[in-house]
Amino acid sequence: MQVLEFLKDYWFLITFLGTFSIGMFSFCMSMIEATKCSLRNDILTIYDRCKEDKKITHYELESIQHSAEIYFKLKGNSFIEALMEKVKEFEITD
Repeated sequence: MQVLEFLKDYWFLITFLGTFSIGMFSFCMSMIEATKCSLRNDILTIYDRCKEDKKITHYELESIQHSAEIYFKLKGNSFIEALMEKVKEFEITD
């Protein structure tokens, strides 16, 4: 009986918090996906710029490695992993 009374008294608060939690979870998942897309785009931009000459500057290499590290922490796919293997073969220039 006390449980029903509690639910009756706090139903609005319970539904509000539940809906808010679901909304925040959905927002966080969307932000993770958006961040992964942005990181993947950054990595591909640098790779495409350097792939013809097979040369990469120290700063581009540092940037692409940092972006890839974060991308992998966000559970990105193996496509970027394959690109990073190709980038390791590039000549580093200053």
